Amino acid sequence: MFGWGKKDRKTPPVEPEKPANGIPTVKFDPTRVTDAVLADLKENIRALPEVGANDFETVYQASVRAISMGGALNIIYAALIDIEGMPKRRAEDISRSLNFKAKAIMNAEQQTKLGIKYATWLYSGAPCRVNPKQPGGEDQDAAHKAANGKPFLISKGMFLNGEWTWPGRKEGCKCVSKSMIAGFDGYNGGKPKGLVE
Repeated sequence: MFGWGKKDRKTPPVEPEKPANGIPTVKFDPTRVTDAVLADLKENIRALPEVGANDFETVYQASVRAISMGGALNIIYAALIDIEGMPKRRAEDISRSLNFKAKAIMNAEQQTKLGIKYATWLYSGAPCRVNPKQPGGEDQDAAHKAANGKPFLISKGMFLNGEWTWPGRKEGCKCVSKSMIAGFDGYNGGKPKGLVE
């Protein structure tokens, strides 16, 4: 009568799972975490005075896991906060810094892989300093603000304060880059005006 138990019953199609909050998401591709990113990550962690030899491997593994997940800073933070004497604010700053530095390399590698040669430096509007409430870092912030909207060669970076760098690479930098693609934003595909090599 109701069709229960029929062999030719059709099962409803499986619909893709929707995020709980209704916002579409993009999954991070962990293959973007290359050997260059890992080597740089090791170097950056070794340069931290707060991370001793006994804590290095724990922080490194947590950082690799966090960056491979697309920037799960809570994982890095949890590893750092377990270090005796680590202030919460410093753990937050280190987590952000390691993530930004890794992203800068991953973005440059991705742009190069796609055949993009040039990008435009974009100042975030937030001071490019570790702690904007304390003195120090004014020169970096001024240089990054002045670089806003200027083109740079992705393989080289931009020359600021006497050295070559990319957006997000320096301690406290919150800048990003915008790829220059022929046919968009008035870019014709040649060498951009104002490029410093």
